[in-house]
Amino acid sequence: MGEIRILPDEVKNLLRAGEVVERPAGAVKELVENSLDAGARRIRVEIKQGGKRLILVADDGIGMGPDDALLSIERHSTSKISLAEDLQRIRTLGFRGEALPSIASVSRFTLITAPRGAGQGVSIEMDGGRPVCKPAAHEGTAVCVKDLFYNTPARRKFLKSDQTECAHVVNVVTKEALAHPEAGFSLVVDGAESVSLAPAADLRERIVQLYGAEFMEGLARVDYQRNGAALKGFVSKSGNFRAGRSHQYLFVNGRPVRDPSLAYAVKSALAAPDKSHPIFFLFLDIDPARADVNVHPQKEEVRFREKDAVYRLVLQAVGAATRAPEEARLAGGADASPAGPVFLSETAPYPPSGGFEAGTLAINEALPLEYEGAKAISFLKIADMFYAYPTDRGLMLVDQHAAHERIMYEKFMDRVSLKPSPLLFPRQLRFAPHIHAALIAQRELLEDLAIRIEDFGQGAILLRAVPEPASNGDLEGLLSEAAAAIIEERGTREEIKKNMAAKLACHSSVRGSEELGQEELRRLIKDLEACRDPEHCPHGRPTRVFISPDGLRRMFRRK
Repeated sequence: MGEIRILPDEVKNLLRAGEVVERPAGAVKELVENSLDAGARRIRVEIKQGGKRLILVADDGIGMGPDDALLSIERHSTSKISLAEDLQRIRTLGFRGEALPSIASVSRFTLITAPRGAGQGVSIEMDGGRPVCKPAAHEGTAVCVKDLFYNTPARRKFLKSDQTECAHVVNVVTKEALAHPEAGFSLVVDGAESVSLAPAADLRERIVQLYGAEFMEGLARVDYQRNGAALKGFVSKSGNFRAGRSHQYLFVNGRPVRDPSLAYAVKSALAAPDKSHPIFFLFLDIDPARADVNVHPQKEEVRFREKDAVYRLVLQAVGAATRAPEEARLAGGADASPAGPVFLSETAPYPPSGGFEAGTLAINEALPLEYEGAKAISFLKIADMFYAYPTDRGLMLVDQHAAHERIMYEKFMDRVSLKPSPLLFPRQLRFAPHIHAALIAQRELLEDLAIRIEDFGQGAILLRAVPEPASNGDLEGLLSEAAAAIIEERGTREEIKKNMAAKLACHSSVRGSEELGQEELRRLIKDLEACRDPEHCPHGRPTRVFISPDGLRRMFRRK
């Protein structure tokens, strides 16, 4: 008998489910997008234990009759495509016919649905892989998913804490709410309402619902069309940048996607400094034949047929939206004549490939590890953040921000001089639902880093104390970064704390543009020498580069 065999259907479903649904948030995304495709205007999501125990998604969409309902839980059954050519022009959010059967194969699954206006529908419960049907009075569709991955323990054990999984679910609901402001959304977490959004007139109203009117004042409108594509939405006004990427949303034909190169195009158009990131809510509408949405199991990525042109379109659109009208016209913006150039530049800058720039000094030999503080060393400033000073054995170059980051990081980790600094007037800060949920869920961990907050409801928190070194920093950005560290939870509590400490250290450190006096620099170097790892910042970048006399001779070709 041969060794090659066809897998049974139940095994195929389990394998496929692992691709389509990685975690509870993946199931929520698929179910909510089915609701939106069904024309729902009200969608209610309920989860328990981060979605591990329960996911319930109910909508007021068109619903299904008994025959369609039974077909919907079969693999590759869909109403959204019928021919191979349809894959070239996909407009719906779901189209593969994999979501329901995949979710049903790894959970205790119930589907209740009825055609709109029928009043009488059907309830289908999966029992041992077989559907059990019963009549049910219902409007729209409700899907109940209990004990996700109960029959695939290897996958279940890789899920994160309830708080982290909950934050991912809130993030999914936030993205879908932004993509579809015309629909109302509610999210109930462990019996308490976490998100409640009435249908909005447009994207602007939806952003105000989520972030508040003050947040909206820092954004500029983008409304740009070129060559059969359109880019609309909102982007940071000049200087309104954040330390993290938690306020960056990109949608292609209504689908939330990730695309680092287009995010870099926005950053380049705004000339955002290093370690600063713009806010954006951008919707790209493009001919579906020019964008392949079928390249990722969770449909989170898009492959463009003309990626260079799309990159330049984003670069030009954002630039036109944030420059003065005359500047925009001269650059070929929205007011340019049709005969003008289609894009800003045929040689637009592309994202860096990573690593250090070619030609960066790679000489770091025989670092002198002892700082001789008795010597009256003078420091020479180079560019905006580097200092050079001589030693007995050569020349040392120091990155002041990276060096201070290392010092502050070790203080945060060791709780050295880490005391809460109470704010004279507690600050009320408002965040997107997923950021708010992450912060409230991990208040104890934040207190361990001298951050004290209280839940103020409806996405707002009261900030009562921060670490002394960070008291003059960007407090809202600091908490957004802390939430990002929580949501990206990997490994143990100590590893999460390290991630958060690194972000806090960045917020608490001197900026590259800050001018330090000679005595401050001497203290910086002395404190750096006392660190356990004085050579690297918490993110792995070098804090200093040493050039020996032999290295200098080689650079000048004298050796």
